[in-house]
Amino acid sequence: MSTPFITTPSDTKHPVLQGVSLVMYDLDGTLVESVPDLAVALDKMLLALDLPPAGESKTRLWVGNGIPSLVKRAIADDAHGDQPGRVNDTLFEKGFDLFRQHYGEELGMHSHLFPGIVPFLEAMHQRGIPQAVITNKSEQFSHRLLQIMGIDHFFEAVIGGDSLPEKKPHPMPLLHVMKHFDVSAHQALMIGDSISDVRAARAAGVKVIGLPYGYNHGEPIGTANPDLVISSLSSLL
Repeated sequence: MSTPFITTPSDTKHPVLQGVSLVMYDLDGTLVESVPDLAVALDKMLLALDLPPAGESKTRLWVGNGIPSLVKRAIADDAHGDQPGRVNDTLFEKGFDLFRQHYGEELGMHSHLFPGIVPFLEAMHQRGIPQAVITNKSEQFSHRLLQIMGIDHFFEAVIGGDSLPEKKPHPMPLLHVMKHFDVSAHQALMIGDSISDVRAARAAGVKVIGLPYGYNHGEPIGTANPDLVISSLSSLL
């Protein structure tokens, strides 16, 4: 769904941005189309373990909950493969190390920014609104991917899935960033592509925008009931 553009004499700004003093973004599937990198690294890992490759279509369904979950799902060839007891610990550890090695080599090689990202980031920067990335990807890979994509300079904070004791859908990462910038919940906005982003935002009391082109385990982002679903961030400008 979408809402009409609102025009004022001094500015053109979507109503959802009114009063916003902090914008927080997911990374994979929100800012960056990163599944191609992940799929190549995952298939290399699987082949090294003498398991059949998964390909992009399955990888797209499995991403979003961090590397450990992705590796377990791939080894089990099942979206529920990260549940306790589904994957042997020794096999997981071997796969985890292999994946990190291959992903480090493939990172950014096949990825690209989604349309409308840079104009929106630039507009928020010009308005003096702090921006942060909150992702379940490891912090190390997150920083590197942002640098490779050439957008790292827009963000004053990057929180990865291993940065804090909890990750999305827990609200801790959002609350941590809001506290850092001394911004209240009603002044903050979360932008993401998955149910984890929506649940984290809801738990933190933050309004949330859903993007339909990302990775939500094969489900339309609208089913997670974000405050707004838009096709591109540029439509907010």
